[in-house]
Amino acid sequence: MRGVANRSAGTIIAGAGLLLTGFHLSSATGVETSALAVLVTLLPVVFSLVMTGVGVQVARGRLVPDRFAGRMLAWTGVGVTVLFAFGLWMFAVTLVLEVTQSDSIVPMVNVATFGALVGLLVGLYDVRRLEQRQSVEQLNRINDTLRVATEELVNQTDRKSLEQAVCDRLSESAAYESVWVGRYDDAEGVVRPAAWSGLDDDYYESIDVTVDDSPTGGGPGGRAIREREIQCVQNVFADPSMEPWWDILESRGVQSMAVVPIGHEGTVYGFISIYADRHNVFEEREQAVLTDLGETIGHAIASIQANERLAERERELARQNQRLEEFAGIVSHDLRNPLTVAVGNLQLARETGDEECFSKTADALERMDELIADLLTLARQGEAIDEFEPVPLREVVEEAWATTGADASTLACDDDLGTVSADRSRLRQLLENVFRNSVEHAGPDVTVTVRRTDKGFAVEDDGPGIPADRREAIFDVGYSTNEDGTGFGLNIVRSIADAHGWDVAVGESPAGGARFDFSDVGRVEPESEPT
Repeated sequence: MRGVANRSAGTIIAGAGLLLTGFHLSSATGVETSALAVLVTLLPVVFSLVMTGVGVQVARGRLVPDRFAGRMLAWTGVGVTVLFAFGLWMFAVTLVLEVTQSDSIVPMVNVATFGALVGLLVGLYDVRRLEQRQSVEQLNRINDTLRVATEELVNQTDRKSLEQAVCDRLSESAAYESVWVGRYDDAEGVVRPAAWSGLDDDYYESIDVTVDDSPTGGGPGGRAIREREIQCVQNVFADPSMEPWWDILESRGVQSMAVVPIGHEGTVYGFISIYADRHNVFEEREQAVLTDLGETIGHAIASIQANERLAERERELARQNQRLEEFAGIVSHDLRNPLTVAVGNLQLARETGDEECFSKTADALERMDELIADLLTLARQGEAIDEFEPVPLREVVEEAWATTGADASTLACDDDLGTVSADRSRLRQLLENVFRNSVEHAGPDVTVTVRRTDKGFAVEDDGPGIPADRREAIFDVGYSTNEDGTGFGLNIVRSIADAHGWDVAVGESPAGGARFDFSDVGRVEPESEPT
């Protein structure tokens, strides 16, 4: 008798007890006043009153858990049925022995009353024993949950692996049908599945959970994010807030669920959603352990993010140290050479008054100015980028091309270059340096093409190209095949790409020229409905 609540079962038992009490009291009128007769008459009244009292306590939820009320009611029915059958047999005997019918009904009901009480007490004992056994199983499951949490949180060093490991290990529990982790996007107010285990991929990809006032935001997932407390639904089809997901949950056999927020120090990262294929799985002790698990995972995610920030900071410091070394070499060598030329020619000009010495001095100072300008650009453009924005790539390409000053050159672009996630000004600086490199080395009539690729974008030209053995060296500070060049242009390109977290590689274009391929570029897709 599953699905019977304590209130219903207790009301049935108490009502039956009152009816039996009334019957026995009415049948006691006119009975002999001997002590034995009174005792025999009052015992059924006592039994029925005890039965009434037990029913009242069950209805108040004090004797048995709600999930076992139906089982106890069934035992009561068994007791009534068995002993009523015995009483019916006694009634048949009395008929055979020609005892009057009115005299035989009372003993039969007395036996039934006793049977009801016996069945009720047996059911109470059985329920207590079953509850104890399930409590032991639950404690074992809780211990397994803690063990899983400890093992996975210690072993994983990145968030994706941690989330997937937790899903895999929790779904191994016999009590859980499925587990998935959702990541909360505060900007969009949605929770998207990030890792899962137990059901087919199509199910998780179809989940729509929001954190707003809509029907998809009023369920346990939205409440867990807003209230930052575990949300348990012991019967998903008895909870109106679950209506948007009834069809999909029914198709997967989900009966109850728990949604555990994942957070740390005021930040909510998402939640763990746990499914079970039966009702009333998540009791108070299990809820407490799952709450601790969510907080522990939140702490682990915060630690992973802190370690990632620290590692990025260390990489940035390493890049800065490398740039400092490069700058020291530039100052000591590249700037010293034109400075020596300027000082020497200025001294000659004073002594001889030769105009050519002044011209050479001016050229040396102009060279120093170019070196210093590129040096400052290199220092600024190599800094890590903290904020990205959606940038229409074609717009920035055209802006950068306009600064090359190569009227005889041609720019060609794919029809749809898309939108990338970048720092707009630094992306323009990157493209300007690539375009100038093509114009300087391929000639004023070069054709430069910008293409969209699967991982980012590429810039190609139809010039002479770059020999394979020089393709890595072109990014070094000071490397240039042009006597008038500073050798900083392509190094600036690589520094800007590194600051974005992009990779840049040099190859050969279809026309035999140079090709600069930028990959791992974050792309911003057109806005669409959250899924």
